[in-house]
Parts: sequence; C-alpha cells; structure tokens
Amino acid sequence: MDKYYLSTKALYKLLKDKGVEYLYHSNTVLTSLTFINNRALLSRAFVENNNLTQTSQKSDNKDIEYNVWDDVFIDGIDLHETYKRPNHYGPILFVLKLEMLLSTSLQNVLITKNNPWYWKSNDNINDRYYSNIEDVKSDYLTGKGIDARIMFTFRSSGNSIRLNKYLHFICIDKPNIIVNFKSGEQKNIGDFAILKISEAMKKNGLGHISVFHRHLNGDEYPCWCNVKYNFLYNTDFNEFKNRFKAVE
Repeated sequence: MDKYYLSTKALYKLLKDKGVEYLYHSNTVLTSLTFINNRALLSRAFVENNNLTQTSQKSDNKDIEYNVWDDVFIDGIDLHETYKRPNHYGPILFVLKLEMLLSTSLQNVLITKNNPWYWKSNDNINDRYYSNIEDVKSDYLTGKGIDARIMFTFRSSGNSIRLNKYLHFICIDKPNIIVNFKSGEQKNIGDFAILKISEAMKKNGLGHISVFHRHLNGDEYPCWCNVKYNFLYNTDFNEFKNRFKAVE
C-alpha cells in the first residue's frame, strides 16, 4: 500500500499547473456543524470514535468494507457547478485553499481512480488508486470525462485539516422549497441552513470567513439543482431531510 501514498506537494504543483484554485468537500448540514464545532474536516471514523454527531450516508457500509472509513475525501472540482446538479453528499460546500496541500501535517495523499461507491470486492489495489503522480497528470482535467472519479483522500488525518487555516468560504444550496418547522414557522430550507451554519461559524471563531448561498442574487447559471431538490423532496422526503436537518 505504501507506493500509493503520493506526495501532497507534487499534487499541489500538478493542480496549480492545471489552473485549479481551490479544493472542495461537501456534506450535510448536521455533519458540517460537527466540522465547524471542531474547526476541522473530520473522517467518519474520527467522528464516530469521538462520539460526535454526523448524518448517515448511503456509502457508509462500503466505506467500512473498503477501509476508507477513516479518510477525508476532497475534490479538485466543484461537482455541483460542473454537472449542474446538487452534490449527493450534502448541500454544504467547504471551499478550501489549495495551500492545504503544503501543510506539514498532510504530507501524503491517496488518489482514487473511481469513487469507492463503485469499487468491487474483487478489485485489486491498482484498480482503486494511482501509484504515481504522472498518471494522475495524464488523466485529470484532460477531457477524459473521469474527473469526478478522481478524489484526493487523507487517511487518519485526525483534526489536522483546520478550517481556521484552510477554509476560504462556505457555499450553501438554496432550493425554492419552503418547509414547515415544529415551531409553526415557515422558512426556505436554504435560509435555515445558512442561519445554522453562520451561527456555528461565529460561535467557533470562524465568523470572518464568508458563508453565502450558491445562487447569490438569483444567479442560476443554469442549474438543475432546484428541479432535483424538488423531486427529492416529493419522492424521498427522508433523504431530503437527512441532507438539511441540523439536529438528530
């Protein structure tokens, strides 16, 4: 497995050369609040082992089976903007500074050839991970249409991906959906999410970092996210709730 741990500094240079400015991680409101309260991106194993709170994900069983439960997953592209649809992992997008890859606490990175959701039990390790940075260079952002499969993962990183150091801003989806709360109040679900995230940011000394809605000033650029969210709301309300709820 050792040969699949690649240099974060080499990845930084590769992405810089390809014009990548930021790194991305999306999650649910509830899990994002845990990150903010701990001022760091955390693996699902770290959250579980420290009795913190997170939303269940459909990928959890496979993450455990394929030994990525203690990995933090990062993308080099904004999948929502690229594919004009919501990110399946949640409406909260952490936009991180590329300089994160120069941190002395993150010297190695694993780079997937496909999302672990699509891995098979009979795959060998070479089917799952890149073993050299030159192959990543020839595949990533080169028009092969596999960019979404290539993910940068940091194993057993603890709480070293510090939001106060590396978070550039947070972007939040705002579908045109009004939700009835138990208090009797009616509120747009995106407004609810931004309120909870902003309150947590201020409480944890991160209030200087911008938090805003994705479609600022009504810019739809165009995007299918509102259609997709409304479909989810009407056909699988539990999954919709799972992405936006703020408490268990």
